[in-house]
Amino acid sequence: MRTFSIRRTAVAAAVLAAALSATACGADDVTKDPSPAAKGVTAGPSASALPPTGGTDTAGKDTSGEDTSGKETAGQGSSGKGGATGHQPTGGAKEQGGQAKAVTCTGYNTKVVADRPARPINHLLLTATNKGSVPCDLYGAPFLRFGQDQAATAIDEATRPQSVIRLAPGQSAYAAVVLAGERTGSEAGGRDVTQLAVLFAAGDGSGSTGRSVSLKLQAGTYKTDDAKVTYWQNSLDDALGY
Repeated sequence: MRTFSIRRTAVAAAVLAAALSATACGADDVTKDPSPAAKGVTAGPSASALPPTGGTDTAGKDTSGEDTSGKETAGQGSSGKGGATGHQPTGGAKEQGGQAKAVTCTGYNTKVVADRPARPINHLLLTATNKGSVPCDLYGAPFLRFGQDQAATAIDEATRPQSVIRLAPGQSAYAAVVLAGERTGSEAGGRDVTQLAVLFAAGDGSGSTGRSVSLKLQAGTYKTDDAKVTYWQNSLDDALGY
């Protein structure tokens, strides 16, 4: 009986020793071979370090490979470097292709001069020149008001050009005013005029727009109530040909 008791004690001791050894090995394995979850936390950024939803971190670098916010991110952030490869803004005064975007011709950017040509008689020639640095579009016909007239001068619809006139900087366009027919003294409202206001047409046909131009006319400029003005023309000959 004593021999059996000794053997049972020895077996129990051996089992305990084996269990302790296995526990020590398991702990060592966990230290050397972490789980996949442990690897992710160590190698990747923490939740607080993740970039915002737009895909761009605070340094201005695109971390997602694309701009998910719908806006270009190049040049944003404290580093001044952007990962987005979108096109750079073209600028408010430029069209794509580097061409300057045209504006409407008005008294702000257009100089107007009135002359009395030798031929044809009873005509007044208006010359509009783009004095700005970008092209301007000269719409329709000039709206004219002589002196204290309450109504604008009639427009000759037969002179309408096929397209809008665009003036490059320094370029000119022309309009002619038929002041009166042969001077007989019996014309309707015939009178000498000394002042002329020139207004510019809006592109949407809603009337005049922008600053007007006030001109002093040559002495002896005579007009009647049935005076007419042409549309703006690219050619001087076209303007005086009506």
